[in-house]
Order: sequence, then C-alpha cells, then structure tokens
Amino acid sequence: MWKEVDSDEDRRLITEHRNGDARAFEKLVYKYQQTILNLVYHYVGYGNDVEDVAQKIFTKIYFSIQKFDERRPFFPWLYRIAINQCYDELRRIRRRRVHTFSELSIEDAAHIEKLISQDKPPLEAEEKEREMNALLQKALNQLPEQQKLSIVLRDIEGVSYGKMAEILNCTEQLARLKVFRARVRLKALMEKPLRK
Repeated sequence: MWKEVDSDEDRRLITEHRNGDARAFEKLVYKYQQTILNLVYHYVGYGNDVEDVAQKIFTKIYFSIQKFDERRPFFPWLYRIAINQCYDELRRIRRRRVHTFSELSIEDAAHIEKLISQDKPPLEAEEKEREMNALLQKALNQLPEQQKLSIVLRDIEGVSYGKMAEILNCTEQLARLKVFRARVRLKALMEKPLRK
C-alpha cells in the first residue's frame, strides 16, 4: 500500500550518495524497493521476472541520480522512471508474443487472490473470488497503458490524487478525470463477460 515519503530524508541520502557514501544509495533502495516491486508486479505482471525489472529501475536511478534536481521531491522522479521502465518492459513483451486472456490459469488467479484478499472466505466464496480476480486481471490488461497506470496508482497502490498529479505531471483535476475514465472503461470490460 502507498505510504507517505520523507523528502528531507531523501535529499539527505542523495547528498550523502553524491559525496561518496555507497550506503546512502542502499538506504534509498531499501526504502523504496517494496513500492517499486508492487508497481512492477501490478503493472507488468507477475508472469515476468519482477525482480529483474525492479533491478533495471534501480540501476537507472543509480546512473541518473547525479542529474536529479534536489529542489524537487525525489519520489515522483523515481516513480516516473519506474513507470517508463514498465512501459519498456510491456513493449518488449508484446513484441515477443501476444497475450490472450484465456492464458490466465487458475494458478495465476490464485496468486492474484493472495495479493488482494486479506481474509479467508468459505471455499465457494473463495472460488468465486478467484474467478473475479482473474476477470479483473484480464480486464486490467485490456486497458490502455495510461488507464491501467491510473487504476494501479489510485486503486491498488492507494496514491493520493495530489501525488498522482506529481507522478503523471498533470493537474490534480486531470488525475481525477484519468481515474474516472479508467474506472468506467474497466467496469465496462468487467461487465461484458458477466452478461454472457
């Protein structure tokens, strides 16, 4: 889940890293690794090597951090790089093969369920929930990249609209509109199979 970040601590760690303290960068990685792993997992998908993609993101951060403007908050800059890497990974995956929704196995749906579900429903409810989670994942994968990103940021990661605006480099009102449109499209995609 999304957590508030301490920009002053980030700036201090960046300054220490620039002054040669290797442990300062390790602390930044440790602070944000779970958030980035979650983003990669939700955005690119668990079928791909999430840790490899996260490693690429932190490598880019490491080699780009000298260019970071310390007057700005670090986290939106980091998140933007992470999102761009996720886009790159999605393009690479799509070039290799086209995914169909029928490829989502029951095993995959169970994995999604563990991530989303926090309590243990009865077996029948668990099976229905598994099917709904599989349907949700399929529908998410059908959304355009910007709409999928809006759903991941707001509804899965719990990012505030203000932080979304920083990450997406837009106004808060436009961030709200993006989420609204993405939810409408996702709802339509989810209802279509249920009507059959």
